This record gives sequence, structure tokens and C-alpha cells, in this order.
Amino acid sequence: MRLGGEKTIPADRETLFRIFQDPDFLAKAVPGAKELVPEGEGCYRAVLELALGPLRGRFQGRVLIKDRRPPEALTLGLEVQSPLGRAEGEGRVELFPEGEATRVRYEGEARLMGSLAGLGARLLQGAAQGLAEQFFQNLEQELRRRYGEGGDSSQGERG
Repeated sequence: MRLGGEKTIPADRETLFRIFQDPDFLAKAVPGAKELVPEGEGCYRAVLELALGPLRGRFQGRVLIKDRRPPEALTLGLEVQSPLGRAEGEGRVELFPEGEATRVRYEGEARLMGSLAGLGARLLQGAAQGLAEQFFQNLEQELRRRYGEGGDSSQGERG
């Protein structure tokens, strides 16, 4: 299953590049994230509670960050499993400055095994796209909470 899209975020790309590697920030942005614990350079242990169509489950696994090219791009990988099955995916994230904002382009591929693979491709595609949209909504909400409107990190975090 392929997934991709673009989203313009009201923050400079240096800030976005930094927060894409911040486990506290990512734990608030990733839909269903319950834990995101550093385990080494670019590797995090993850616990997620997700609903994909009619299936709900607790997934445990790893989030990997690699191929970093600050502040332009990085690759995010995910390997999780639950009693429902296993999911693996990898996506390239590219950041393009657009004035005071940043256009985020993402493209990747996910592989599902077990009961998850039995869900229809159309249902999974819609659920995956919905999770990506929720991720960006959560990301913008957390940026506003930390830095105010416009996500200007040079002003420091809000209390």
C-alpha cells in the first residue's frame, strides 16, 4: 500500500526537521501513540493504540529515523505488531521552505500481515490517509501550543 501527500505547516523547516526527531513531540503528534521511548540513535520503542476500520488493537514495535539530510529530508520507518498482525512501513519526508512556512512532502509504502492484511485495500488506504491527516493536525496543534501561532520556535517555548 502506497501513501503520499503534501501539507504546508506554519513553521520554518529547521524547526520541523528538529521536531520530527523529538520523541516527546512525536508522541503527541502520532495518532494513538502511548509511548515513544529512545533506544539509541534514531531508534524509538513505540506503543500505539490504533483503529483501522473495524479492527482495534495495541501495537508494539519500533520507530526508526534514518537518511537524515538536515534540514531538508529524513526517512521514517515503523515496525509494529499486535495480535491482529504485523505492519511495516517506511516513508521519505522532504521539507521545502515557503516563506515563513514549510511544505512537507511525504511518500512511503506500508506492508500489512495477519488479520490486518485481510482488510480491503480501499478501507486500509482510507484509514492510512486519515492517520496521516490526523498526524499533521496533531503536529500543528502541538506547534501552536509550544510556540504560538506561526510556530516560531525562535521565541522559545510557552510555559
